[in-house]
Amino acid sequence: MVQSQRAIPENQHSDVWRSREIIRLLDAITLDDNPTTINSDAVECSAFRNFSLIIDVDSTGAPTTVQFIVEFLNPDTSNWHVYKQGVFASLIYEDTDTATEIHEMFSGVVAGRSMRVRVVAVGSTSSATFKVSVSADFWS
Repeated sequence: MVQSQRAIPENQHSDVWRSREIIRLLDAITLDDNPTTINSDAVECSAFRNFSLIIDVDSTGAPTTVQFIVEFLNPDTSNWHVYKQGVFASLIYEDTDTATEIHEMFSGVVAGRSMRVRVVAVGSTSSATFKVSVSADFWS
């Protein structure tokens, strides 16, 4: 069974339910030659309809690309499925994008009961690195 954090609802307005806090999935993780891929912990999000993904990227030494992949868990099979809706179909930053720091936010529809984010770095080495942070906010 996958261990997960839980996004707990809080009624902030009469018609909007948000998670009590923004959940930090990855906190200033450095991707170099080891590791080049990292998965966040799972967060249970079944109480919500929507999510925002908050991404921060900083690079050193011009690695090639970094990709963010949102995945939802199928509890019947325990398989993680790639979310391919909108911008999430190809959320990739190339070296020219990461020449300066990136601070971006995207929203999507919750497509499962648990969510995680996988980050894949290409061209990273011990001196060409990506530092990434990813957070999620959920609401109905």
